Amino acid sequence: MNETITKNRKIALTGAFGALVVVLGITRLGFISLSPAVSLTIMHIPVLLTVMLAGFGSGISVGAVFGIFSLIQAAMSPSGALDPLFKNPLISVLPRMLFAAAAWLIWRGLRKISLLPESVSAAITGFISTLLHTCLVIGSLYLVYNTDVSSAMGNIGYLAGLIVLMPNALIEAAVAAVVCAAVIGSVSVVSGKKSRLRMEDETNQ
Repeated sequence: MNETITKNRKIALTGAFGALVVVLGITRLGFISLSPAVSLTIMHIPVLLTVMLAGFGSGISVGAVFGIFSLIQAAMSPSGALDPLFKNPLISVLPRMLFAAAAWLIWRGLRKISLLPESVSAAITGFISTLLHTCLVIGSLYLVYNTDVSSAMGNIGYLAGLIVLMPNALIEAAVAAVVCAAVIGSVSVVSGKKSRLRMEDETNQ
């Protein structure tokens, strides 16, 4: 019975967070404009939360949804100089799935540190994984379309490109850290209360 509940929970969370990725993309709520030249994305955060709440397989699935939506968006309504390149699944889909896998490994590793609260583990996972997401996407662009990307970035290489994008990436990482910590912290509190109530009920019986 517990296995069935766990499986159903994972399916529900995967569907919910996958749908959230699509909604954030369609409504453009997943992109926060700080200025005409600076915009942030939060579309990767549902992937992080799926990894933490539902595990590896579900995280990979939502990461794939994120990537596929990015691919479709690039094909139907590209808005930037590099957007057409995301029609290639090696650019749009694969890095998002690898990002989910890496986030799961970081999350799993941090949870083995017993003295580290889950909310802190979630914040660290969100921060590091978000920076890694930027590195993977930009890295795949340079790897597959080196000439085009280098030209669009002002004839600079991969490392220089990351340095240019790092301020944006750090803000995105900070936002992801705060959101992940808040959500996982809340879930931990609710789960703890439910566990205590269950123990009290069993004791009273």
